[in-house]
Amino acid sequence: MINLFRKIRKQLANENKFQKYFRYAFGEVALIMIGIFMALQLNNWNENKKQEAQFKVILEQLYNSITEDVIIFEKATDGLDIQIKYLDTIIKTVDSIPSPELPYYLYWFSLENQNDHHSEAIYHSKNLIYNPNNLRQNEITKQIINYTTRISTDIKSKSDPIYPKLQELGIAFPNSQWFQSDSTYYSKTDIKILHDLVRSHSFRSVLKTVQTGKSWIRATLYNRANDGRSILQLIKTYYPEVKISYQDVGIIGTSINGFDDVGAHSTPMSRTKYDDNIWEIYLPLKDGLVKFRCRDSWSQNWGGLTFPKGETEYDGSDIPVKAGNYHILLNLNDNTYEFIKQPE
Repeated sequence: MINLFRKIRKQLANENKFQKYFRYAFGEVALIMIGIFMALQLNNWNENKKQEAQFKVILEQLYNSITEDVIIFEKATDGLDIQIKYLDTIIKTVDSIPSPELPYYLYWFSLENQNDHHSEAIYHSKNLIYNPNNLRQNEITKQIINYTTRISTDIKSKSDPIYPKLQELGIAFPNSQWFQSDSTYYSKTDIKILHDLVRSHSFRSVLKTVQTGKSWIRATLYNRANDGRSILQLIKTYYPEVKISYQDVGIIGTSINGFDDVGAHSTPMSRTKYDDNIWEIYLPLKDGLVKFRCRDSWSQNWGGLTFPKGETEYDGSDIPVKAGNYHILLNLNDNTYEFIKQPE
């Protein structure tokens, strides 16, 4: 093609047709410029398409991480609601709390509810590279960075005034079976000391201060959960196909080989429907307890209150199981589970 253009230009020049020559040369240059422009546009389109695909990959990782954040913030908020309620009961009517349970409640109030949660969204947000010319990507990135900046701030209480006081009085920390211990674990002397303590004006002031601090933490966690839900909706609007994805889901418990305390590991389940996040397994079970979890770790786990089916509870109670051979179905989109008994 270029050789043909050269021959035409040479012929026009030899024939002294300079006007036609320049007009033709200009047209040739214009065609070349249009070709270059189209090539650049195609290259830009390809680059934008690649960037969009990568942007959505990170968005999906953020969607999964922020979903976990919201669940943890909500669970911590619920726990604080209960603590604040019982603090109010002890402050106003201490005698309404059964005496053997009083030391357990007081030590429970001394525990933090944030549990040192470090969101993976903070890490993933650093990999979120947006197109400066894409206004929607700009806005969603800005909102995500604002969210991760807010949740990275420590909101724990600066000090715990309850625990040191109980230790000073010689009240032992509860054993592992909270609220279910032998009634002789705390002596009558211990209980009397605690009743005298909670009736004192100075310690009631301490309890009120603790209650106020927990109310502040509760409000902060509540706001973080709302922030997270708004970011999830923002991501879903931009990327409607985004999905929650879980890896290496398994089942563990005393109904199988035990929990981690005896060195047991999760029994892997099979993901039979990827898009629906449905996991299944056929398994013989003993009378006992089970939970579901990811990657043989407790960082993501689900329990429940009912058998043979029910709603999953993130980081919830162990599921009570009756012996038998079961087809076990776990749906992590609908947050349900079912144990379908099989013929012997």
